[in-house]
Amino acid sequence: MEAKETYYLSEYFSSIQGEGNYAGALSLFLRFHFCNLTCSWCDSKYTWNLKSGKFKTLLQNDLRNIISESTNYHVIFTGGEPSLYSLDKLVVPGKKYHVESNGTIIPTEPLDIVFGDQHRITRAAMDENIIKTFNWVISPKLSNSRQRLNELSLRFWAGKEYSVFKFVIRNMADLVEVTETIQQFAIDRKKVYIALEGQTLESQIKPELVDSIMEQGYNFSPRLHVMLWGAKRGK
Repeated sequence: MEAKETYYLSEYFSSIQGEGNYAGALSLFLRFHFCNLTCSWCDSKYTWNLKSGKFKTLLQNDLRNIISESTNYHVIFTGGEPSLYSLDKLVVPGKKYHVESNGTIIPTEPLDIVFGDQHRITRAAMDENIIKTFNWVISPKLSNSRQRLNELSLRFWAGKEYSVFKFVIRNMADLVEVTETIQQFAIDRKKVYIALEGQTLESQIKPELVDSIMEQGYNFSPRLHVMLWGAKRGK
């Protein structure tokens, strides 16, 4: 019998992974609708809430069929915030799964969240034996996003071998904040990737800032999709 849990999907498409520890990998992207944050510089605000953009309501088997029919090996769950949904129930064998998350939600705990527009999403706890095989790219939000860190969830992610961390910065002050954050939560510096905020090619070409990122022992995360296509949807 087909599972009846619903998933709200903003869009899906094939492209290269632009960021993080798998930058350049040809991937199937599943962009989920709804997010529990409202970051000031978000480049996918059309996924935030009921009225922010169009989306489809799908069942687990619908999504598994999309994954099965794709020839791409890498499957990226993004958003919005994908950990609002039971990602462990979408696994089709023979693929490598990635999750791009803001890191404010603990996936191994049940979730019941009501958004400001009164829309409600619930899910059971995800099976860690399944999701530990995923590549979780956790993107804690700095003060430049005008959001607050969730200390409990960030400590959860800091202790997981299957997570890496991506921070988005604008300037040296943000880079200092990254260092303060990883020290506070005992995040392994080798697992940290620093990306540059912006949606234009010019915003990504800041060699002096990248020099500082390298000098402080961090990995640099390009934003290849921005450099190639700017803010174009579906890329």
